Amino acid sequence: MKNLYSPELTKTTYDAIIIGSGIGGLTTAAILSKAKKKVLVLEKHYVIGGFTHTFKRKKFEWDVGVHYVGQVNVEDSLLKKSFDYISDGKLKWNDMGDVYDQAIIEGDTYNFLKGRENQINQMIAYFPEEEKAIRIYYDLIKEIGRNYTMFFAERTMPFWLSKTLGYFLRKKFYVYSRQTTYDVIRKLTSNEKLMAVLCAQCGNYGLSPKKSSFAVHGMIVEHFLEGGNYPVGGASSIHNCLTEVIESNGGKIAVKAAVKKIIIENNKATGVELENGDKLHATNIVSNAGAHNTFNKLIPKEFQKKENTIELNKIKPSISHVCIYVGLNATDKALNLPKHNIWLYDSYELDVFQNTHLATVDSTSPLSYVSFPSSKDPNYQVKHPGTATIQVIGSYPFDWMKKWENDKWQHRGDEYEMKKEEIKNILLEKLYVILPQIRGKVEVCELSTPLSTKHFCNYEHGEIYGLEHTPERFDLLQLRAKTNYKNLFLTGQDIVCVGLGAAMFSGVITSVSILKRNVLSTISNYKLPK
Repeated sequence: MKNLYSPELTKTTYDAIIIGSGIGGLTTAAILSKAKKKVLVLEKHYVIGGFTHTFKRKKFEWDVGVHYVGQVNVEDSLLKKSFDYISDGKLKWNDMGDVYDQAIIEGDTYNFLKGRENQINQMIAYFPEEEKAIRIYYDLIKEIGRNYTMFFAERTMPFWLSKTLGYFLRKKFYVYSRQTTYDVIRKLTSNEKLMAVLCAQCGNYGLSPKKSSFAVHGMIVEHFLEGGNYPVGGASSIHNCLTEVIESNGGKIAVKAAVKKIIIENNKATGVELENGDKLHATNIVSNAGAHNTFNKLIPKEFQKKENTIELNKIKPSISHVCIYVGLNATDKALNLPKHNIWLYDSYELDVFQNTHLATVDSTSPLSYVSFPSSKDPNYQVKHPGTATIQVIGSYPFDWMKKWENDKWQHRGDEYEMKKEEIKNILLEKLYVILPQIRGKVEVCELSTPLSTKHFCNYEHGEIYGLEHTPERFDLLQLRAKTNYKNLFLTGQDIVCVGLGAAMFSGVITSVSILKRNVLSTISNYKLPK
């Protein structure tokens, strides 16, 4: 097995040990290794990449967490330059076209168009009497885009500096982060249909409008305004490119290397202990395992701090989900499958239906998200000729699967398999309603549950978006790169927000905190190899 952990790795003292090979951890590793630091990434499972990995069944292949990324088609965007820098320019993206998202609500169809003005004009065409509200709404989205950079830049500061200057860098962002999405939009319009359409992408952060922070809503909308893009070669090309950069610069990655705890001595992180008892040491320890896992599990009980755990534990884990992976024995072109994603809603009453669903055990998710990975990837037919793939995702609380959480993967019994079959058929029938042409073409259909997410990504409650993106989440000062343990750092989506781009950028933030240099300047000045 490539990159399999070896006890030989204990013989080296590293500049940085990174726990977890998700995009935040790999980005940190790539930047540090390019800065000539001795880096080791430890991954619990046998696959690298967290939510960027893919899996295969027969002649089909699916991603597990990368469905589209914004701004990487904009040449001078910081996100594009960052991805270029950490991949040495080898990571390529395919534009999804003029329509990147489509919402179908109670049978009504709404397209989200690439380009700010195009999208504004399209929304006005749908709701001509709401032009003023729509224009103000997109102005607010732009305002959030201007303010979040300073908010997250503040998270690179040491605590002493944050206490004196931090509030002034955060306060404009707080204007939006401390309000719910519903509260902000309701001030602009009373049109419930318009509100539902503007919030149709809320599945990207896992909370309905009355629960989510308007800041995360605004960041997600702004992120995709110039369209959606998909990695050429599929999601695995992301971690493959970063692995190559890390290893070519002397860094190491080890799989099947589960970390049991972070070693703390005199309030200083000095290394990690693996579940097999091996101990490895480094100048800096970086956790990409999530804030809850880091402060509540990886830090030994005797060294845990109330200022980390008590406030953090008030923020719940984000929603968990089920997903069907559909393999079709015909091409995307033959089946007329789109590149854009589809947000399929049972009702315009997003909050009411979601609350009812969450309160009713084994109920069907009122939102289904449909993605077409094979259609988005121009290289898919080269690797998997004559086939196509689709994914359908719905929310499903972890507690509804809790009775099987201690059973082994693939050995959870007949009752569990029957429940999976029931959910699979419900999602498949929803897919047939909007894409009747695929009936009879399905060769493979496999369902994953929140237990799959827990098993492969080590999230205790099967959550896919880390901490819930509520207004309270953005007030937590602990969600920053540098922790209150010397030489212990966080990276990953919890210190920024949900999404591949945000999780990648968390690695940039963490690298700035460790290197204490202007990494952003290096990235901004990076030139693609000729």
